[in-house]
Amino acid sequence: MWRAVKLIITLLFAAASLTVAGRAGEPGCVDWGKAAAIIAQNGLLPASAVYQMVQKRTGGKVVSQALCKQGNGYVYKLVVLGPTGEVTNLTVDAATGQF
Repeated sequence: MWRAVKLIITLLFAAASLTVAGRAGEPGCVDWGKAAAIIAQNGLLPASAVYQMVQKRTGGKVVSQALCKQGNGYVYKLVVLGPTGEVTNLTVDAATGQF
């Protein structure tokens, strides 16, 4: 039984990684290596603070992230693995932390 659960969780992680890997190539999403400069220049919330807030509120773990331009601002697009194995896509305003 535990082996099957482990396999399912591994597959979910792989699917989540592929989902966000495609996001960096989406229009408006930035290469993660360039995100720190954009965060600093625009006074955005640090990714680590957003992760902690999301993980505390959802009880899950952020497994993937992207910083994307949306309208006149930026958002974090996150994939969260919930405590029971569910995968959730969240969009969090990078300036306010609202989702």
